[in-house]
Amino acid sequence: MGWWLLSRSNSKADKAHFKSVNPHTGRRSLFLKPNCPKATMPTRSPRPVTEGSRLAIVAPAGPFNHEAFKKGVSWLRERYEITHSPEIFSAEGYFAGSDQLRLSELNAAIADPEVDAILCARGGYGTTRLLPGINLSQVAQSNKMIVGFSDITALHSLWASQKIRSIHAPMVAALSNASDAIRKLWINALEEPEAVLQWNLESINNFSGEAEGTLAGGNLAVLTALNGTPYAPKLKDSILFVEDIGERPYRIDRMLTTLKQAGWFDQLQGLVLGAFTEGEPGQDKVTTDDVFESHFHDADFPVLKGLPAGHISHNEPLPLGSKVKITGDHLQLN
Repeated sequence: MGWWLLSRSNSKADKAHFKSVNPHTGRRSLFLKPNCPKATMPTRSPRPVTEGSRLAIVAPAGPFNHEAFKKGVSWLRERYEITHSPEIFSAEGYFAGSDQLRLSELNAAIADPEVDAILCARGGYGTTRLLPGINLSQVAQSNKMIVGFSDITALHSLWASQKIRSIHAPMVAALSNASDAIRKLWINALEEPEAVLQWNLESINNFSGEAEGTLAGGNLAVLTALNGTPYAPKLKDSILFVEDIGERPYRIDRMLTTLKQAGWFDQLQGLVLGAFTEGEPGQDKVTTDDVFESHFHDADFPVLKGLPAGHISHNEPLPLGSKVKITGDHLQLN
């Protein structure tokens, strides 16, 4: 039985799992009580993926271009067995189907013992709406990597709470026109998540010495949206990576101010900036670089910029949960 059939056959049970009655209104509502993440174990090596592995595609956020998706799937099928729900093409406004449908697909992919890893079709918006209904015990038990970025940052944070590795990388629709170089890096990240990766970047604060930590993070706007929720990442001894698209410098400033005042940077070992695109300065001519430098020029941890990851064509995969070492302007993973 395909996992999408399992999803549909359990739909009543799924409804009971994440629907409850609001005591204030008397109405049934989705996700009333948060499924708070708790983690007690060290980061584990993920369930292995090799040529021929079965990969499930889900769409936890927005709808996507069908032709690009099909081209991405076609390329993936040259190496892997690919499965997805026939309802993955659903669309309700700016969502790829209802919350219930998207959650059911995701939980089914997590639970399916024949699926080795989970790929996201596209980002957009909507993943945070699913967080309270995700079966955390199955996330921990299955130990499957999830692959995606942008809005999928919410799932990266949830996976990290269970000490499960995940991959910040292009999604299925984007793989349709990815370069051969990116496709090779993508396969390597999935099949060799503990391989050593290295970059020479640029320091913002000329920090001297070394720093080590665990790689965490993703999209800055999504991370900021998690602030104050049970799903915000635990960043003690982490090296935080951030990227974004379409955010003007003053909005970046507002997000950084929020996170700074919330104590997010107090226990970091380092900060790494990826691509910040389509965020041109206004008439004030203040750039995104200016904003980061104003916030972190005197940070007591290394702050590097220029990592080629984010909303760019050359979006290099990053294995989140990996050990990171910063020496000067040199970044090494694993």
